[in-house]
Parts: sequence; structure tokens; C-alpha cells
Amino acid sequence: MIGTVAIGGGQLVDGTGADPIANALVLIENGRITYAGKASGASIPTGAKLVEADGASVMPGMFDVHVHISLSAPSSLLQEVTARSVGEAAFEVANNLADTVSGGVTTIRTVSDLAHLDIDAMKSIEKRKIRGPRVYPCGHGLTTTGGHGDIMPCWLSQSHGDISEVVDGPDEIRKGIRRQAKAGAKWIKLFQTGGVVDPHGRLDAEEFLPEEFQAAVDAATLLGLPICVHAHNKPAIMRCIKAGCRSVEHGMHFDEECAEAAKEHGTWLVPTLTVMDRILVHGAQAGIPDFMIENVQERTNKHHEYVKHAYDIGANIACGTDAGSLLTPHGSGGREIVQFVKCGLTPLQAIEVGTRNTAKLLKSEDTGSVEVGKLGDVVVVEGDILTDIRRLEVPGNMRNVMIGGQRVAAGGNPVLN
Repeated sequence: MIGTVAIGGGQLVDGTGADPIANALVLIENGRITYAGKASGASIPTGAKLVEADGASVMPGMFDVHVHISLSAPSSLLQEVTARSVGEAAFEVANNLADTVSGGVTTIRTVSDLAHLDIDAMKSIEKRKIRGPRVYPCGHGLTTTGGHGDIMPCWLSQSHGDISEVVDGPDEIRKGIRRQAKAGAKWIKLFQTGGVVDPHGRLDAEEFLPEEFQAAVDAATLLGLPICVHAHNKPAIMRCIKAGCRSVEHGMHFDEECAEAAKEHGTWLVPTLTVMDRILVHGAQAGIPDFMIENVQERTNKHHEYVKHAYDIGANIACGTDAGSLLTPHGSGGREIVQFVKCGLTPLQAIEVGTRNTAKLLKSEDTGSVEVGKLGDVVVVEGDILTDIRRLEVPGNMRNVMIGGQRVAAGGNPVLN
């Protein structure tokens, strides 16, 4: 039993887009929020555990719905996936989960991981064997032979496994989806185009054939599993939207027509702006090949414009960073919120996207905002995040991170008790 937690004295930014409340009080009783408002509006119950928030901002736990929890932000994906045993990768997953909550991220969706370690992480966290965020796993993403998710040389993947499962033809695709469902996946991930790490224009090509793609949609729908799709180019994005996929990942060519169609169909864009920014800022020094940096440079300005346009017309935007992938640390949800501000959103708007809006993508009605009845996933951040949004980029600024009212991190480090 967690008991009662009282967070007092800070500025409340509740994730709904409402104006902040100065000198606020948040009460969490047995894991759920029972009061969130002005300190003068409620009394602190006797025996409550006090959490000091003076000089800080109180906000919902952040989300990151594009995470590779079995990767650890390498400069070379191939080297990362071939240099470790599965056992070593599992220990890294535990560390990556700790980094996630230390950065103020309390909920993640994984989008293709080695050996179903993301599913095992979800189960271990639910059984309280390890500390970590709430996890919505995809298991293995599905990719074509030689596709974007087919990373390992064939002689290694046959014995070691890969972060994705290679499937060709409608029957293999159906089996692949059923295997993810059997393992415990809550989402299905498809790789439909190349990416910025791929040479020779593959970003502008599709991978699954139309009949293969439709087979995937049919199989996932029959199992009640939503689909997220790695899709950069416009034909692939429109295919995802019209087929009823729930989210488009990356979407660097998510133009005005795509945004209008997504709004009509209720499709979400997860633009993963953070990984693109990390490649541009740190790529050359880290030894990222020139063609990868150029792939991002050529598209970044329009990508930002497309995100802002989609937001302005009311299309659904969610917060995902590609954490674990190239140069992108776990716990980077705050970095993505900063990127939304760079696209032209206000800090309040960006925080709402990174919390309540993204909870809606996951259909997680109990999280995403600091409101009465919601689970007590709350972060206390040093300073005023509305005047200095970049405070969210620094794990050390996370004075307290709580999941269900239980402290899991403080000052950029996990808390074990």
C-alpha cells in the first residue's frame, strides 16, 4: 500500500493545455490522484508523505512511444546488434529502463526489439521484479527480406535473431503477427519504407507489396492489435492511413494531404524529431556516414513544417523519440517536447502533446494528465518549464519521478526503495 502522497508548493502544469496553477497541491492516495489544484483548496491529510515542489514545476509523467529498449543509442546499428549476446542485451535493457524513468518518462511503447526483451520487460515490471515505466510492447517488428528492419547479415540472424522478423508473402506475414501476439505483444510494428540510415534512395521506396500489407492489417485487426508503421514517403503514409493503421512513425513526407487524410481517419503521426536532431547535431563527430546526415538535412525543415501544419489543422500528433536508436538516449521524452516547440508549438501545447495526447494514442485513459481520478504518474521538474522548456531535456532536473504515486527516480537517477 502506497498510502497518501502530497506534492506541494510548485507550479502545476497538468498536461491538459490549461493555464498553470501557482502554489499548487497534488494529492495521490493509493496510487491515484484525488486532488490537483490550488494549495488553498484542500488540506493535506494527516500522515501523508510530503514531496517538496517549491521552485519547481509539477507535470504528468512524459511518454515516448517510439522506443527500442534493447538498443543503447549506438553510432552503428549493425555493430550494436552483432556485438552482444542476448544475455548481455537483457542486462542493458534493465539499465535502459532505469534511464527511461530517470528522464521523467513514465510510459513507453516499444517498436521492435531483440528476442522479445521488451515483452519480458513489461512482464517483469508488472510483477515488480524490476523498476521501470509502463510498457506497451510490439515484440519483433515485421520487415521484408533486405528491408529496413533486416539489419543483421543472414549468417548471424539465423543463429542470433534480430530486432525484427523477416517475413515475405501474406502467409508468412500472418504467421509473424500471430507469433508476436502469442508472445504478448500489445501492438504490431511494420517497416514499410527505408529510413534515413539506408542508402540509394530506399527512403523513397515501399517494401511490403500491397497484398502483403493488407494481409498484415487483416491479421492484426482480427487479433485486436493496433498497428504502427515505419513510413517516410507519401505513398506509404497514405497507404497506412487508408488501411486504418493507428500510427505513422517518422513520416518525413507527411505533407498537407497526408495531414488532412490522417485527421479524417483518426491516424496519429509520431514524427521522432529527436533522433533526426541527434543525427544532425552529433552525427559527424560520432562517425555517422555522410549520406545519413544528408538524408536528414534534406528533409528536416519540411518535416518540422509538416508537423506544425498537422497540429494546426487538428491531426493527431504523439511523442516518440526513437530512443535506443542512433545517438538517442533513453528517457528522451523531454527532448521531443523541446523539438515540438522548435516546430512552432507553445510550451503548453508541446507538453500536452507529450503527455495527454500521447496517452490517447495508447488509449490509456488513466494516464497522461494530472487530474482527479488519474494514476499518479507525476514528475517534479526543477524550475519553470514554461519559461525554459529545455529543462525537460536534462534528467538531472527531474527532482522526483513517480509512477502510481511511488517514487522511481530522483535527480536523474533511479530510486530503488
